[in-house]
Amino acid sequence: MSEELISAYDIRGTEETGLNVECAWNVGKALADWLPTTGKVAVVYLPAQQGLARGAIEGLRLQGRDVVDGGNGDKEKAKAYVMTAGLSGAVVIGYDELEHVNTIELYQEKAKLIDADGGLRQIRELVQAGNFVPAAVHGELTQLV
Repeated sequence: MSEELISAYDIRGTEETGLNVECAWNVGKALADWLPTTGKVAVVYLPAQQGLARGAIEGLRLQGRDVVDGGNGDKEKAKAYVMTAGLSGAVVIGYDELEHVNTIELYQEKAKLIDADGGLRQIRELVQAGNFVPAAVHGELTQLV
């Protein structure tokens, strides 16, 4: 994942700039490894970003994280899942209408945004290193949609 995809608060880009299903898959794996606590992670997305969501979900599961597929929603829905269900984190896949780019926002415990200064750069470094060791058992998937 290139530095250009990282903003101060999220990952953003297009298929052409590298924000594709493989990137989302690697971001899911990196988030699973980076989160300081074990536990479930919610994934919430817009219907048009279902492919990116599937990539993130499979990346998380490959690293042994249980995933809650929250379906169609936004960051408020994801943050509510994290807070009410005591999840370890969340992935929100959306679209920035002004810039015409897909976005991936990452959250940790207590629905705290993972920004560039709080771990997003470390997650990018994990993606770039690519030293992921899959878990012995894949995480479970719970569908809420």
